[in-house]
Amino acid sequence: MAHRPALRHTPAPLARPWCAIVPPSGPCGLQVALPADYVAFCMHYQDRYLRYTRVRVADPALSRDLVEAALGNVAINWAGLLASHCPAAEAWDILGSVIAQAVRGQTAASLCNVMYRILPQLQADVVVLRHRLCLSDEQAADLLGVEEPVVTSQLRMAHRTMSRHFEHSPIPANAAP
Repeated sequence: MAHRPALRHTPAPLARPWCAIVPPSGPCGLQVALPADYVAFCMHYQDRYLRYTRVRVADPALSRDLVEAALGNVAINWAGLLASHCPAAEAWDILGSVIAQAVRGQTAASLCNVMYRILPQLQADVVVLRHRLCLSDEQAADLLGVEEPVVTSQLRMAHRTMSRHFEHSPIPANAAP
């Protein structure tokens, strides 16, 4: 797992009430119980996870599947995430791993894929969140599970690296932002 600088301190979790979800296609009477704090986590992050994933994979259906898989992995590891220093950072790492596995063999030279080959993961994530999703430093920091100054510094470093890189090698002609 990648080291994350200046992780955000999160308050201790509250008592965990449970929510019952009855799947429409499930057997009669089957109820799947999910912790209310997990449901709240999903409600808070799922839209931004989906927007971010769409930028990375450029396929709405695949994006939805990847976010569902990532949140499924988060659910499976929920108790461990809550015990970690920063559950948001841990969940972001899970999402990043699911996406990385999905795009690993892609030959498309999108500007986004090029950027992830040039920059460290955290810097590339900050660029996408700030420039493609137009999130504030505070919103990006919340999503990544880092402090706001980390977002600011990572963005500055990414801009310097990208400027130097593209100064010496042009953007591929078929690269789409």
